Amino acid sequence: MSDISKYSKDDFIKFVMATIQQESENVISAKEFLSSEGLNPDSIIAEGLKRIKRLQLKIEAEKTSDEMASADLVKQKAYEWVEELLSRPDFSFPELIREESLILSFRNMESLSKEDIKKILIKHYTLKFLEDQKNNLK
Repeated sequence: MSDISKYSKDDFIKFVMATIQQESENVISAKEFLSSEGLNPDSIIAEGLKRIKRLQLKIEAEKTSDEMASADLVKQKAYEWVEELLSRPDFSFPELIREESLILSFRNMESLSKEDIKKILIKHYTLKFLEDQKNNLK
């Protein structure tokens, strides 16, 4: 502790120990009071913990639902982006692969249909936009 403090380490330790003892006595007296009123403190605690867990699960479910809705919006954005990209007269899939540094496991890209290319690009841009969105939130 600092030299200018008017309290010593021993004073601090005594304060912490007194607080702990007081809190412990408060818990014991609270349980005794509830029992004297005909209530079961352990079941009250268990029910409270269950309620907290349900609320946490509800919050997580809402968060997941929000994330899924956000992902749907991002997928729609990717779909529109790809539609616009494919409608360009100068669009070149091999060139886009180089620009975006895509790694594909196809031996013969020429055999891919326009629909195949569209699906690949929608997945790519959906993931890319989700990553951008995640990075913007940080």
